[in-house]
Order: sequence, then structure tokens, then C-alpha cells
Amino acid sequence: MPTIYPRWYRTPYQWARYHAYNNPALFWSVFIGGLSPIFLFGGQYYKKAPPIPGTYPIPSGKRVIPEGYDD
Repeated sequence: MPTIYPRWYRTPYQWARYHAYNNPALFWSVFIGGLSPIFLFGGQYYKKAPPIPGTYPIPSGKRVIPEGYDD
């Protein structure tokens, strides 16, 4: 006697399309919730961007005042 599986085991793509159209909130919450382990463990190895400077960098050395531009 063959094993009887639920319909969504036999046709997962069709099941996903049906629920994405008829129950989008449920579909996307399950989809994002299913990806959470990937974000949880994969996010730890993501290289963080350097911090954005809060001020203009002050140059080191003596300030050179250009000639001929006096007010």
C-alpha cells in the first residue's frame, strides 16, 4: 500500500503559490521565519562597514595659506 502524503509534500511549489496569493500575510511570515536561522548564523560572519565620520578630518601639519586670495 503506498504511503499517503499530504498534498503540500507532493507539490510544494503549487502549495506556496496558492498561499502567496490567498494568504499573503501568512505566507510571508512563514517564509521570513524560515529564513531566520540563516540570518541568525550568517549575519555573524558579515563584514561590518567602517563607521561614518562625524566631523571633517583635520589635516596634520602646518596650514598653507594661498597667496592672492585675501579678502
